[in-house]
Amino acid sequence: MKGLRAKVEVLSRDEILQIHKAALGVLEKTGMSMPSEECLRRCERAGAVVDYDKEIMRIPASVMEDLLKEFKANNPEGKDPLKREPIQGHISTQIFVVDYKTKKRRYGLADDIKKGIALVKHLDNIASCNAICVPSDVDSRVTDLYSYLQLYKYSEKAGGTYILTPRTAQYILDMADCMGRKEWYLFESISPLRFRKETLEIGLLFADRGHHLSIAPMVMGGSTGPVTMAGVMTLLTAEILGSLFACHALTGRFHGFYGHGSHSTDPSTLLCSFGSPNQALIGIASAQMGEFYGMGSGSNSALSDALQLDFQGGFEKASSMIFSCLAGTVSIGCQGIAGADQGFSFEQLVIDNEWLDAYNYIISGFEVNEDTIAEELIKSVGIGGNFMAEEHTVRYLRDSWWPSKLFTRYDWDAWISGGAVGLEARAHERVEDLTAGYQNMDPVIPSDKVEELEKIANEGIKKITQ
Repeated sequence: MKGLRAKVEVLSRDEILQIHKAALGVLEKTGMSMPSEECLRRCERAGAVVDYDKEIMRIPASVMEDLLKEFKANNPEGKDPLKREPIQGHISTQIFVVDYKTKKRRYGLADDIKKGIALVKHLDNIASCNAICVPSDVDSRVTDLYSYLQLYKYSEKAGGTYILTPRTAQYILDMADCMGRKEWYLFESISPLRFRKETLEIGLLFADRGHHLSIAPMVMGGSTGPVTMAGVMTLLTAEILGSLFACHALTGRFHGFYGHGSHSTDPSTLLCSFGSPNQALIGIASAQMGEFYGMGSGSNSALSDALQLDFQGGFEKASSMIFSCLAGTVSIGCQGIAGADQGFSFEQLVIDNEWLDAYNYIISGFEVNEDTIAEELIKSVGIGGNFMAEEHTVRYLRDSWWPSKLFTRYDWDAWISGGAVGLEARAHERVEDLTAGYQNMDPVIPSDKVEELEKIANEGIKKITQ
């Protein structure tokens, strides 16, 4: 058997059913706030009970159960449920950027977006290229439109940023259509149990133009959700199911995925905590709930509250990610972040790409066969010999050793003689090497396509900012 199989659980079958039934009860009796008559109308057609005066949609338990059964029937399990898959990272758009040289954070700039594109191109374990920051030197009304233009022009990897308004969304979708791409909009509920009017308007726009909706509720235990882990999972499950139902009502498609960005609130600061041990518990429970529904699952694991590159950061990121992913989640929180969304760090992203590579090496396991067991070789070398000069070693060395580009394997004297360079400094050097010349990057799309995109974006920027 090649590859890692694992089972990590925190919930019993009865506890999963308790959470499921409680979530259905919340959706049926309390419902979700939906300040959009058109969205309410579509939800009503899909089976919801709608109060137009109070702008609330309630989902009968039987309707939700039928939808879940249909999804499961159309998506039968086709793989080993204990086989664990490689994990890739993504990026979220931050307000601030942590400056390596000054050790301070500053507002993000348009130049940072371009540097981020240049860096992500070389990071194999970062699957998408989102804008790393909101460019503070661009009119705040059109930063999303500007960012999408840069990503379309310069990034070979798909990506985006948070879409701000229905007006900018129109032009972003025009650019997507020009590129022949189907974009995703984060159709995110606001805990507890409500949607923003703007979210619904943008969701309708994406749905009606044939693009996609994704979900990621962010329940904060102890503030916007119950303080108990069981309460967090109940409200979270209600918002996930309610959001999936709403997406189905808007688009006619049910993209079953138990994904979210939920955390606990630190009671001493009331800040959202990215790195508390609760993050691992939420991740494990999410994997189990996703499996119960026959859905893939993801949680905001592999994150930390640490504001600098230190042991706290490494421990918090690794522990929540390993517990969650070995339990079965297939996606993690966005990488390259200092603390709980306190800013983007180029150096942190390079390090995150590195440890993800190590994790995926472990997940791949190792081959066991007559040749790799090496029984005859061991007998041949015998007592007290060594295997360094053996042909078998040459043949299998590259597959049997993970060669890090960042993490040191030197002895003390070699490290000192090499300047005793720390991890953050090595990461910074790699950032600068990989992004050299980024300001003079050429577009990765044909010039006529660049002209079309710029025409669309410039028209939108002009109309919105006048």
